[in-house]
Amino acid sequence: MFTHGVMFHHFYDNKIHIKEQGAITGEEFELLLEFYQKDYKILSADEYSEKARKNQLKAFEVCITFDDALKCQFDIAYPILESRGIKAFWFLYTSPLTGVYERLEIYRHFRFSKFMNIEEFYLAFFQLVSEYGKELKCDIKEELKNFQPNNYMRDFTFYTPNDKRFRYLRDDILKEEKYNYLMDKMIEKYSYDIKENGKILWLSKENIRTIYNTGHIIGLHSHTHPMVLTDLSFEEQYQEYYKNKEILEEIIGEKIYSVSYPCNCYNEDTIEIMKKLSIYLGFRANMKKVNESRLEISREDHANIMRRMKER
Repeated sequence: MFTHGVMFHHFYDNKIHIKEQGAITGEEFELLLEFYQKDYKILSADEYSEKARKNQLKAFEVCITFDDALKCQFDIAYPILESRGIKAFWFLYTSPLTGVYERLEIYRHFRFSKFMNIEEFYLAFFQLVSEYGKELKCDIKEELKNFQPNNYMRDFTFYTPNDKRFRYLRDDILKEEKYNYLMDKMIEKYSYDIKENGKILWLSKENIRTIYNTGHIIGLHSHTHPMVLTDLSFEEQYQEYYKNKEILEEIIGEKIYSVSYPCNCYNEDTIEIMKKLSIYLGFRANMKKVNESRLEISREDHANIMRRMKER
């Protein structure tokens, strides 16, 4: 019934936007589009939406999607899409638009602005977990003793073993409160200015209006981007998406009908909430086959495509 979307997050130019793990340049983005168009037809978001609604998508028809409301996407990828006449889906979380700098992106930017590489950060983070182990009631050696990276997040093959160890500790062991406590300790230690760096990370309301007014589609991505949305109750999830929808619709002046699920995290409650909010098009974050539903369309991460490009 459905084909898939192609998912993008971070871009860099070594000027305003620094090189981060998984980030690509504008040139790489163009090469990827050309590579993918050899096997697939990239539809603009409006055409993709209409065909999906009518169950008319062909197996070779795909769309371009962006998650997380990042300014680097607007600065680097948006002009390229405009020059090619391709319109994309932009799935935006909205708390930064209310003046709240979400830790998710702040922590990511901190990792790559204050450390030479991701492995250097992991070394410092694992050491910090060990130092605060007794206070946080977390024995890192014990927690990781039987951990098998190959069996964790198996659909995300581009993650390294340490990527998976970090995410396992963050999401499954420490959970949000303890993880934030440790990261805030690191930020203080390395004198990272959250307010100044926050200014360059997210789209503004003006950017969003520009994107929408030039024919792209704005979609939901929750309000605060919780790492594990399914840990929330039905009502808490509903408020995340309701507030997200309310803010974005006020900005663009139109109803929103699409969503992508942060960290591929959703459940039956989420699907029911989408129906209540009149959302009829939803995107996952991997290519695993699930229900053939307009609310569970698969997406291919750009990192997997980049790897295939290098292999050819």
